[in-house]
Amino acid sequence: MKVMKKWLYIAMVVSLFGGTTSCSDDDDDTSELEEQLKQKEETIKQLEEANKKLEEEKKSLDETNKQLKETNKKLDEVLNKIEGNGSQGGDTTTVNPSGKKYENPGWTSVKAEGDYAYTMTVVFELPAALKSVATENDLMAAFVGDECRSVEKVIDGVYLLTIIGTGGEEENVTFRYWNAENHYLYESTITLPFTSDYIFGVVDSPKLFVCKQM
Repeated sequence: MKVMKKWLYIAMVVSLFGGTTSCSDDDDDTSELEEQLKQKEETIKQLEEANKKLEEEKKSLDETNKQLKETNKKLDEVLNKIEGNGSQGGDTTTVNPSGKKYENPGWTSVKAEGDYAYTMTVVFELPAALKSVATENDLMAAFVGDECRSVEKVIDGVYLLTIIGTGGEEENVTFRYWNAENHYLYESTITLPFTSDYIFGVVDSPKLFVCKQM
């Protein structure tokens, strides 16, 4: 009888400790699952914040693009009006034999560095009267105020000017042409507001350099 009681006691102790171990394991598993769930919730929260920022940036970019399109549209309207006024009656540009002569102006553009991080492109062809006296040594330059922003020589009958700017110019871009044969200087009657990435004329369809002799 004493032996049976002894074994019964041992069985109860084993059962008790066995149950305690099982509960402990369950608690560990629960804690691990809770930690994983917490990490997933944190990841989801971070992703939602990142998506929110992306949406805000996209909205800002869309607004910037909208403003740029409106600016380009207004610029096109202004340019069309200018070109229309400048071309009334056809090309009337003439070479004045008694005009003032200028030595090579030696134009040098500022360097495309620092604040000069933006560009616009202008492609001109000379009017018939100037084409007849043009040489490969002629120069055309773009200016903002008195500062030269681009200097180019003729290439296949056209002048392709890549004009640099800060993007905050308050003065329009003006253009000048120097003829190396007769040393005459001309200034375009068309001025353009500096607009980043704007293209005025292309090589296959250049704009006419409507100008006056200086």
